[in-house]
Amino acid sequence: MRAMLGVLVLAFAAPLFALDATNVLIVANEKAEGSVEIAEYYQKLRGVPEGQLLKISASDKEEITRDEFNKDVLPAIKKYVLEHDNILAIVPTRGVPLKVKETDTTNDANIQGGFIPGRDFASVDGELALIRQGDYQIEGAFENPWLNSEERLSFDTKILVVCRLDGPTVEIAKGLVEKALLAEALGCHGESFLDTRGPNLEGGYKQRDDQMVKVADAWKAGEIKFVHDVEPAVVDLSTRTDTLHYYGWYAGTQKPKGTVKFRTGGICIHLHSFSAGTIRANDKNWVGPLLSWNATCSYGTVYEPLTVGFPYENMFWDRLVKGWSFGEAGQVSNHLLSWQAVFCGDPLYTPYPAGHAELHKRYRDATLARLIPQPDGAVPVNEDGLPLLATVQQLLQARAEDMKALLRKEPKAAMDAFNDLRFLVSEMELDGWLSELSSPFNAELERRLDDIKHEIKEDLTNTAAFEQALEGWKGLPIHAELEKYKLELAEEQEKAAAKLLKKAENTNKPKKRLKAWMLAAEAAAHHFAESGAAAQKLLDEIKTDADAVAEMKADSDKELAPLVEKAQKEMDKGKPDRAAKALGVEWRWHFPDGDQRKAAEVLHNKITEALAKGD
Repeated sequence: MRAMLGVLVLAFAAPLFALDATNVLIVANEKAEGSVEIAEYYQKLRGVPEGQLLKISASDKEEITRDEFNKDVLPAIKKYVLEHDNILAIVPTRGVPLKVKETDTTNDANIQGGFIPGRDFASVDGELALIRQGDYQIEGAFENPWLNSEERLSFDTKILVVCRLDGPTVEIAKGLVEKALLAEALGCHGESFLDTRGPNLEGGYKQRDDQMVKVADAWKAGEIKFVHDVEPAVVDLSTRTDTLHYYGWYAGTQKPKGTVKFRTGGICIHLHSFSAGTIRANDKNWVGPLLSWNATCSYGTVYEPLTVGFPYENMFWDRLVKGWSFGEAGQVSNHLLSWQAVFCGDPLYTPYPAGHAELHKRYRDATLARLIPQPDGAVPVNEDGLPLLATVQQLLQARAEDMKALLRKEPKAAMDAFNDLRFLVSEMELDGWLSELSSPFNAELERRLDDIKHEIKEDLTNTAAFEQALEGWKGLPIHAELEKYKLELAEEQEKAAAKLLKKAENTNKPKKRLKAWMLAAEAAAHHFAESGAAAQKLLDEIKTDADAVAEMKADSDKELAPLVEKAQKEMDKGKPDRAAKALGVEWRWHFPDGDQRKAAEVLHNKITEALAKGD
């Protein structure tokens, strides 16, 4: 991405028009597995009229030639749209080709002479958006006449919204619809994250960063709780929890160290030239991984777009918090058509309609009233003006029924499904229903808690599973038992951590750095002890001493090297149990930046994996 063209702003004097299901044409590819299934699912949930699902027969590859696009994709869609004046949005489903590759590179202008003229590669969606425009120059890009308009989409605009239901799997693509409907009705919850690059940019990049910073203004206006990071490094998203919306740049991809899971309703975007180069992979580029991490919507570009070719995030979020749908907000912020942008998600998804706080409360009250039998004489809940209510009820009940059926066959899988459901509706005030739904799982939860207590009894610092349960089992009857055990655990940990901390402080005085570090590190691992926090401060203090760091690295490598070597030999013999015994557990408290400490951790993970497989 490089130059930024001037922003064209034209506002049509068209009447306001709310995009709805009657304006949607769904397009599925009969040759692609799951494409029709996704289309029919969307049609059912959103109530798209019969006859507004078009099946084409095209390549099931993401990239096609211009000839294939002109022959197998465009004609049937164009014919339908031009014959039906009600169509304002097109929804291609997974399996409909994503991008049209370059036909002839000999007429491409170079970067200095202007990158865009002569190039005819584009997203399929960027071409479909122009069906009502008539003939236009394929080479180069088409400036969006609706860009930054304050007027809602109308038939006179002659621009179509195009949003696809796509992703690494068919289930992920179908999930985009479910999450959009739940969040639109029951609200978005969590803390959003804006990751800009700070003031150390120049030229077009500086202009783009300035625009991205304005996302904060829209989030403030929409009263969206968020954190804004301005450091140059791209933040590992697995280091954050409860993230709702995400906007960041500029890396080709991310390999998070831990698990990333966005909250229901999250619109998650990373600005990079090839962020949507593929959408079907969960480990390449950005759009595919973001969707696999539970994002409800995303967008990106399929080839090099230049900064001008990536939708303007400040315009996008400005419209969203003013009550526009995802599809309209995306297209009105998309400067160039017949170019590279592609939007993934339900185009009708409207997370912040006017008066959304009160609307979401009414939806939650009405949903609970439908899910839980009301006592005799209860005052009926007013369901007027809640068009999504029946669909939300059906979605949640279908999940519950599938889960109950699974419980009889695979209890663990059913428990996983229950936890997924709880995350899906987290903070949507459905705890009463979830608590009632949890009754078949009480025995399983009690058994799991017993296992957790046993693990902690064996190792007082092994509290990761318990900490996850404390967070994940909120709202369930068993949570009171967790809180009671937490108090007991805190008291027991404090006794152990206080002794370790005292020894660490005494050892640190004569500058026995590695020993002091190991004692403090073990104390800090007692997460429920007050002394654990004090131990962490000691660790931070020791780490500021460069000489101490050098000494700890050397001593740690010297102590751990023979243990790692012996354990590795046992692994090479196919004896992970003996390797585990040879490696021991003391390595955990060694200085983490030492080479042998890192090697010990890698080897420990391999041993654990081998033992789990029964090797």
